[in-house]
Amino acid sequence: MDFVGFLEVLSVANRIHGSRYFETELVGTAAGPIICGGGMKVMPDLTLAEMGEHDLLFVPGGGATRGIGVDSLMQDGAVLSAIRWSYEKGHKVWSVCTGALLLSKAGLLKGKKAVTHHNFLKQLEAEGALVSRKRVVSDERVTTGGGISSSIDLGLALVGEELGKVVETEVKMRMEYPPPNRSKRT
Repeated sequence: MDFVGFLEVLSVANRIHGSRYFETELVGTAAGPIICGGGMKVMPDLTLAEMGEHDLLFVPGGGATRGIGVDSLMQDGAVLSAIRWSYEKGHKVWSVCTGALLLSKAGLLKGKKAVTHHNFLKQLEAEGALVSRKRVVSDERVTTGGGISSSIDLGLALVGEELGKVVETEVKMRMEYPPPNRSKRT
């Protein structure tokens, strides 16, 4: 859900907008499928080495305590270089959940307001970030989201920035987000 929630918000916004305003590409560290934590296989559009110009780099989290995902990517110089390169070229760099740990390791969060999954807030703070407990935190071109479900909030924040509050509100309504109060069961 780290990246799928974000992408679904952009997809709904494109349908409401009536065009493909948001063009997305999934980038992998290598060719071939990415196997997600639950076993779902996702095929990247291109590899990290093929990544070119873009407006925004979105860094998902996952695997921060299991020796996979973020844990292994924090040791990957090419990934950290790509994150730094995106920021240095003037692009927006966003993350959700433990993706913020990658932004921090790449040197983007020192002295900046940021958030991550609640289990990693102290680590982020120790690395020099100005930790917040909000679901979405922006500081210049860096935006971070809290836990996994914050990926939806991040997508809505981007839609609001790019297409305005009217489209953002319509996306929320179509996605029933937040869910309507349906306390009575039938």
